[in-house]
Amino acid sequence: MSPTPLALAAALFVFTLQGAARAQTAPAAEPGATATPTSASPAAPAPRELDAVTIQGARESATTRLPLTARETPQSLSTVDRTQIESQSLTSVDAVLRNVTGVSVSFYDTQRPLYYARGFQITDFQIDGLPSYSGSTSQEFDTALYERIDVVRGANGILTGVGVPSATVNMIRKRPKRQFGGSVALSAGSWNLYRGEVDLNVPLTADGSVRSRFVIAPQKKDSFRDRYKEDKTALLAVVEADLGERTVVSLGYQRQKNDPEAPIWGTIPRFATDGTEIDLPTSTSFSPSWTRWDRTSATLYATLEHQFNDNWSLKTSLARTEGDTFSLRTYGYGRTTALAPYVNRLSGAGTTLYASVGGGDEVQNTLDVYLNGRFNLFGRSHDLVLGASQQRTVARTDGYYIQPGWRYDIPNIYAWNGYAPMPIYYRTGAWRNQTTEQLGLYGSARWRLTDALSVLTGVRVTNWDRQTDNYNVRGFYINTTAVQSVDRKATPFVGVVYDITPELSAYGSYGKIFNPQNYKDRNNEPLAPAQGSNAELGLKGQWMNGRLNGHFAVFETKQDNFGVVDSSVPPSSLPDGSTAYRAVDGTRAYGFEAELGGQITPRWYAKAGLTRAKVVRNASDLIYANLPEYQVQLWTQYRFDGALAPLSLGGSLLWQDEIQGFNIPHPLLGTTTVTQKPQTVLNLHATWQFNDRLSATLAINNVTNRKYWANLDYGNYADPRSAMLTLRAKF
Repeated sequence: MSPTPLALAAALFVFTLQGAARAQTAPAAEPGATATPTSASPAAPAPRELDAVTIQGARESATTRLPLTARETPQSLSTVDRTQIESQSLTSVDAVLRNVTGVSVSFYDTQRPLYYARGFQITDFQIDGLPSYSGSTSQEFDTALYERIDVVRGANGILTGVGVPSATVNMIRKRPKRQFGGSVALSAGSWNLYRGEVDLNVPLTADGSVRSRFVIAPQKKDSFRDRYKEDKTALLAVVEADLGERTVVSLGYQRQKNDPEAPIWGTIPRFATDGTEIDLPTSTSFSPSWTRWDRTSATLYATLEHQFNDNWSLKTSLARTEGDTFSLRTYGYGRTTALAPYVNRLSGAGTTLYASVGGGDEVQNTLDVYLNGRFNLFGRSHDLVLGASQQRTVARTDGYYIQPGWRYDIPNIYAWNGYAPMPIYYRTGAWRNQTTEQLGLYGSARWRLTDALSVLTGVRVTNWDRQTDNYNVRGFYINTTAVQSVDRKATPFVGVVYDITPELSAYGSYGKIFNPQNYKDRNNEPLAPAQGSNAELGLKGQWMNGRLNGHFAVFETKQDNFGVVDSSVPPSSLPDGSTAYRAVDGTRAYGFEAELGGQITPRWYAKAGLTRAKVVRNASDLIYANLPEYQVQLWTQYRFDGALAPLSLGGSLLWQDEIQGFNIPHPLLGTTTVTQKPQTVLNLHATWQFNDRLSATLAINNVTNRKYWANLDYGNYADPRSAMLTLRAKF
């Protein structure tokens, strides 16, 4: 691997520590200060400090619900706050996760991003600690609605029960404040991007005991891809009220709608018919303008928090999410293969389009109740959480007719204007409902054995059921298939934290998780759930009154009993026409993560992350991942003083090791292995603070306009250079 990114990371780590030593006496900014720096006047701004954004107090843990600070959490935890979100113009969770230590980001196509951590796909997305909508909009969240995003690596078996040992992404919504205020932002950028954000906080009573917050973010954009464009709108409305001194109730509504036109589905050709790499333009698309992939999700939620006394509290959360999706898509195939499109280098011919249509909706109801408190035992104070959660999801898939035999041969991909006749399609009236129910009882505790030593224990017991009910075109019930059940499955967690010094702690943890599989073996018996685990040891430090935080961890994640195709029997040989699978062990990832960041001086923020994740898979596990072994993520921002006091400059550098794609279709070899060399992406941003209320931010991504593949298996290009200018007013 190239030494340059590692050298950059090491240099920043060392320089940051030196800065910490020199700045130990620097005054801390007030907690809760706004994220955007302000100045006295546009003409002669007074020297001032950047506002601190580090939250030093205890938070509700995303994996145990215990009130833990980052240093008290025995797992790797990273946070991206409003300062970084606004400075870098990170308008989507996809953009945020690219800047999180240990997270690898790619995508199948324009609407299906992929996130990996510690060798496994991230599937656990939470909003305020509750599981988010699980349908096809689950990973396209707009950041305008959130105050911060926390990412905890490892297994989260206590709160989710079902999942993989990768990471938990917890998005914390904006909440109403007691004082009137807000912000308005207008953005314009590359490929006709236009975006607005309105964030309004309105107290409904004079003392703010009843308060509200409203956020809306509409966006329109075209793309570097031919014909692709997308309109989306994200909205949040919430009212919060104090019912006396000890009770807070809130009611909110959240909605996001994405309407893309001509979305990419599948792959862009990598090889020409002669077997050489064809290197098509990044604008290449096989999608006519009539293709769609519309998605909408809306959540109505309520919370009730009651403080019984100084030690005990109860929190109840309810959420109902309704989502729907419709897609009419085309996929390009080679005329001589059903695996991939191959283009004649000279004529541009060789690609045939096939079409697919689908749609459905999903309703998810979630209830979570937990008691959180502190008790004394053997002369020491300990923390305890006892809770229960229930989740019921009904996913409806509608049956569609599409014109049989529809295909379109692209005459010349170099000159194609996107024309293809639209196939005839309609809903048949048939549908199927997949119902998934999960009930869990969980508990966790922090035992303070000494002043320096704490032990965390927890366990969840889960009942999980799933079945599919099928209905014909007349709406009559036909049968029930794919019945699965997991009863009283326990997923434990244990962690240890030891304070070596007031600034440095050592920790270790181990957690388990399980994941049901919708496969059957050669004897037509369902496969047992896959079993996941995560073990890690690490160090965490906090310096400069909490403004600088760092951690280092070594880890090993495993997944056993994972289903793979059973090649000993013919495909589609089971009674229902499905393919037999068998369970294999041995998929694991091991390595280390290091992160250091915070407010190094009154004017300088920096964050550096370095990850190594070596993935070892069973020979039969042909999962497509394209994961780099090494990653570096750097971010910095500096606020000038003197004549340049209104100016802040910053940037990020994202580097990843080489990646490989296996079993990639090839016109001459059948399949082949392809390798992409290490990639470095540089992003820059600058903010000019006109006064204490008005600022302008320019963000430029992929400054060097590097052309590379975002995914090797599905052959899609990453975004080329782009820019966005944002004017933001706060009041």
